[in-house]
Amino acid sequence: MLFRHGGFNWFSKSKKDVFPVDLPELVAHHLTRHGAMTALESGARTWSYADLDEATRDRATQLRRLSPDGGRVVVVGEHTADALVWALSVMRSGLVYTPLNPGLPAERMCEAVRLAAPDAVICCTQDSLDALREDGTAACVLGTDDVAPAAAAAPAADAADSAPVAWPAQEIAYSIFTSGSTGRPKLVNVGHAGIENLCRAQTRLFGVKPGHRMLQFSSLSFDASVAEILVAVHAGAQLVVPAWDGGSWLSAVGRHLQTNACDIMTVPPSVYARFDDEARKAIGTVVFAGEALSEVEFRAAARYSRVLNAYGPTEGTVCFSVAEPSRFTASIGRPIDGCSARIHDPGSNTYSEAGRGELVLLGAGVALGYEGVSGDGPGPFTTVEGTPAYHTGDEVELRDGEVYYLGRLDEQVKRLGHRIGLTELGGWLAQLTDASVVLVADGTSLIMAHTATDRSEEELRSWLRELLPAWEMPDVLLGLTELPVTDSGKADKAALRALARRAQEEGPGGPSDAPEPGDDGEVVRTVVKNVLGTEIEPAVSIFDAGADSLALVRIQVELSEIYGEDPVQAVFDLLNYDFTIEGFLTGLRGRPGAASSPERQVLDTVAAELAELPAALAALRPARPTGTARADTFTVTGAGGFIGGHVLDRLLDDGRRVTVVTTSDPRQLVTRHCARFERTHEDLAGIEFLGYDDLEALARGGSGAGSGRWGAVIHCGYEVNHLLPLERQLSGSVATTGALVRAAAARDASRFVFLSAASAGPRFLPLTEDALAAVGDPYSQSKFVAEAYVGALESEHCGVDVLRAGLVYGHNAREGEFLDRDVFAQLLRLSLRHGAAPRLEGLVPVCHVSDVVDDLLAAAGSDSAGTRSVLVHRTYDRHQLLAELGLDADSLVSPEEWLSTVTESGGADVRILAALRQQLGAAAGWATSVGATDRQIIRELRQTYLGA
Repeated sequence: MLFRHGGFNWFSKSKKDVFPVDLPELVAHHLTRHGAMTALESGARTWSYADLDEATRDRATQLRRLSPDGGRVVVVGEHTADALVWALSVMRSGLVYTPLNPGLPAERMCEAVRLAAPDAVICCTQDSLDALREDGTAACVLGTDDVAPAAAAAPAADAADSAPVAWPAQEIAYSIFTSGSTGRPKLVNVGHAGIENLCRAQTRLFGVKPGHRMLQFSSLSFDASVAEILVAVHAGAQLVVPAWDGGSWLSAVGRHLQTNACDIMTVPPSVYARFDDEARKAIGTVVFAGEALSEVEFRAAARYSRVLNAYGPTEGTVCFSVAEPSRFTASIGRPIDGCSARIHDPGSNTYSEAGRGELVLLGAGVALGYEGVSGDGPGPFTTVEGTPAYHTGDEVELRDGEVYYLGRLDEQVKRLGHRIGLTELGGWLAQLTDASVVLVADGTSLIMAHTATDRSEEELRSWLRELLPAWEMPDVLLGLTELPVTDSGKADKAALRALARRAQEEGPGGPSDAPEPGDDGEVVRTVVKNVLGTEIEPAVSIFDAGADSLALVRIQVELSEIYGEDPVQAVFDLLNYDFTIEGFLTGLRGRPGAASSPERQVLDTVAAELAELPAALAALRPARPTGTARADTFTVTGAGGFIGGHVLDRLLDDGRRVTVVTTSDPRQLVTRHCARFERTHEDLAGIEFLGYDDLEALARGGSGAGSGRWGAVIHCGYEVNHLLPLERQLSGSVATTGALVRAAAARDASRFVFLSAASAGPRFLPLTEDALAAVGDPYSQSKFVAEAYVGALESEHCGVDVLRAGLVYGHNAREGEFLDRDVFAQLLRLSLRHGAAPRLEGLVPVCHVSDVVDDLLAAAGSDSAGTRSVLVHRTYDRHQLLAELGLDADSLVSPEEWLSTVTESGGADVRILAALRQQLGAAAGWATSVGATDRQIIRELRQTYLGA
């Protein structure tokens, strides 16, 4: 056998013991069983399964004549049907399939071929053929037309007689190049044992059926293409390769999707972010793979498609686990059949089935090793419990058999003594900015590349400083309309570093026209120059001048020694932890010029619309004849959420006619509701669904779904995000509330019930700057603003009820996912984990979901005047919480000490920690003790979610 292999050999040489179905057999069997069904489409041309069977059998025969004793064949091709047919032919031939990207630089391509040492190279492009022949790296470099003459030596009849259906397999099924930490290519050798598991699992989990259209997106050099090709063939699906003219592949795919629907597509989140809405609507099921999924991409995809999140390194036969989230979480699902997960503790060198640490894959799908690398000595491949295992380098939390991705261990950096997971922090910032975000370390600098280009850098930097501690604050903000991606569709971090360096070299704009400061100015300017090593203009931010957050800390320390710690801290608070010489002097001297408050800016934005809204709503409302009975229908928002789902289920019990306004795919919402409440799809068959996009059409008098008269509206659909800035809340949930209010007026709704938040305060005050500023966080402030929009609807024709609820619990065993991002539930969970609880000021106001639904439905069914009420069914003080958690009084610590403990332990989502940091530093909790119910609400929460 001419084949060279220096990796591990986990398996017996006996084929019967190694794998029941090897790759050549799998390809041959499924190509021969589907006959005239369409197997491949590219542009105007199609191939049936019978066509592919004949073509791949013929080419496999020709390849075996070139390498009769076995060996490796490199296929240099990309994004064409012909390259794909060659890939299948090599797989069927029993030779080791090794794809290579023809777009690589010539030297890199030649280096890869040297490492692979193939017996033959098939070049699907002329450029790659010329480059490899000129280099002389491989003895046999052929164009696609050069292979055919090998068959001419034998008559066609002899060739047919001598060609088996599938050729014998070697130990290695295929090999894929991947880059190591040095960026040098490594060749991963993958065996046969995990391939059939891969095909069966993805066929079942993705829901692939015969005839489904699967878009072949991935580069052939990326291991996801192996799954795309083989799963389609395994399921009898139709593989679709978009027509490509050699230009931008992403553009070609986008154009294809605008006119051609596909049932299933696998794509990295960075690539999906580049598709427009028309392209996204064409995808029935989108499978995210290749990099961490952010909430921004999840929410965008969930509007149009079924969303799956797949995880698997090249060293694990493409796919290790799959999740189908109903809402965004860090879960990457549970291992597929034949795979299992362990957590490695480097200190004790032990492996466990739960906890947080490095993910280790176990099972037959673990690759054989790296080409040319001996299995002796340390490395990522090992055995655990007698089973092949691979250390992924990914940090995860393994909980109840489900894997939650936290980031790369090699992408964690330490700043100011704190460990930061760049993937985690980048995902959180993506959620907050509602944009694509990638964090990249470049030496000691932290770069935040983002697509939030609708915000100025000054605004974005100031806002980030309100949310992030100094050690998490990016040094460089790089705004781009699109983030660059690699050939495999992942964010191109090398390109981002280069772009950031170029931006820093170009520097900020021209000199400021601001006047020079006085004597104090000389002092401050000297301090800044000593820290930065250069002078800056008085109005230029030190960060615009290339400084980092460590420089800011040094400047603050030096200025505190001169002017005193408290005055300097007060000025830094005023500057939102940005720093200009001019701004510091203005704050120090108490001169006017500070920016207006966020509350004033918000009121300036909404005041005009709110002033005109009552008259606008009256004009929208149709004339109602005297004595007209109210419509017996209910319109519900938030039905896919926790409280709204319970409202909908109660209405179904009552046999009510229901319209649901949602951002979710109705099919997914129905499926999730049935799972939550043990219902059948028939129970929800009579519901009418509307998207928020439909509301404006209704307000304009449009016909169609939802165009009849509405009865009561119950508005529970509101994004819970305590960290999203108030101005962003205005463009999100406040805007959708306004759209719902206008649609309610146009549809002649008789009642409008709004579920607000008790955190907006115990008193219902007019919307003023002072009242808004008194509310603790942006989410609660946005609820206060939304109440003003809802109140404008109140008239003799429509009663308006605003119910401010405390923290709502009462989750059943199937609703734990709703608590994954609940800040207070996470506080309890972390307190139990660490045996310590923060010393809370005031009381914690809670409600039970059943009682909240009772109150909402009672308000919706009332004919009396609208009410404003606060729903707090029970309060807990710190001692009662300790008792529920089983902790003693010595477990109480200051919020600062508690936050430090849970942060340093690395056991919590940074988004939750940021929200906790903000809320624990806010005003005291509820002031008045309430005991309107005997329900043990916190005890139920602990038993349901915390498992104790």
